[in-house]
Amino acid sequence: MTEKRTVTRQDIVADLKTLGLKQNDIVLVHGSLSRIGMVEGGADAVIDALLEVVGAGGTLLMPSFQNGSEFFLAQSRCVFDIRNSPAELGIIPETFRKRPGVIRSLSPTHCTAGTGPKAWDILKDHEQCRVSAGLNSPYHKLIQAWGKILLLGVEHSSNTTLHFVENTNGAPTLCRQLFEPAVIDSNGRMIVVPTWPHMPGLQRNYPRVEKVLLEHALQQNGRIGDADSKLIDAQGMSELIGGIIKRDPMFLIVPFAGS
Repeated sequence: MTEKRTVTRQDIVADLKTLGLKQNDIVLVHGSLSRIGMVEGGADAVIDALLEVVGAGGTLLMPSFQNGSEFFLAQSRCVFDIRNSPAELGIIPETFRKRPGVIRSLSPTHCTAGTGPKAWDILKDHEQCRVSAGLNSPYHKLIQAWGKILLLGVEHSSNTTLHFVENTNGAPTLCRQLFEPAVIDSNGRMIVVPTWPHMPGLQRNYPRVEKVLLEHALQQNGRIGDADSKLIDAQGMSELIGGIIKRDPMFLIVPFAGS
């Protein structure tokens, strides 16, 4: 049986640079620690490598919300406490949100964490968004800031920014009923956030964007340790895929059986 190699922080740094991540980048990372391999130092080593590559002028963002359907979370009037509610999307984002200097956006269903000089501007006022991945959300601001998306060992099915692209270009994704989940801020204040959530049971084919992004040189593929990874131009993705959805609102939606 072949013994797996140990992946070090410097291995990850080198792989990130080869993939195209640079100093001063703004990057939203969706990642799986187990896909990278046997990482010396675990999730902290991955985070340290990301911070080393983007440098002091760069901004690192990660999803920091709980598992589950947004519809059912909103319907149940969930309360998300940014002080201690865990990030349930893997050990990397959960480790990240506990780090000193990391801040979290005020969203009961799509809380996002970040650190770096642009983090506050990107994450602030999320509680003002009636669509969690809509206009003026962190996903919108990432695009406006010419940021990047890193899928580290995961597929486009984990690419939350595609929700924004659908929601703002005419795809039939949102409920017509407004719900009232709440978020608790860093001072212990509860804020009700009226929300139009995504419709329940609506299946997506987000991996469909892969071929299109590669054809237009908006995505670079490579490996981080043992993990197949993708670095995506968020602005380019939004414009290209958004244009396709305007012409075909069902482009990323899987039709219901029999429809």
